[in-house]
Amino acid sequence: MEISLDTLIDQINQSQKSIIKFYLFGVTGIGAPSLSQDKLQVNKDEDGYVFFQIAGEDEGTGYHINEKHEIYQEEPDEEAQAKYEVREQGILLMEIRLY
Repeated sequence: MEISLDTLIDQINQSQKSIIKFYLFGVTGIGAPSLSQDKLQVNKDEDGYVFFQIAGEDEGTGYHINEKHEIYQEEPDEEAQAKYEVREQGILLMEIRLY
């Protein structure tokens, strides 16, 4: 089911733990680094973007997501309470699992 960016932000900000797996990053091609963070808080900037920094990378390395991205709520797996996929023109950028 497709959801809005505001809904995703609310769900992330209410969760106790977030695990984000990143795909197709930077100039290095396909990869799947992940970020695990307790009580992650995200907000839109003045241009309507949310920035997700790739763990362990330079401060500016990550994805800027806005309402134009496709955000889908998926069936949660493992012990997650919720799972989301963020896509750009059908290409998977991130999987977000909330606990």
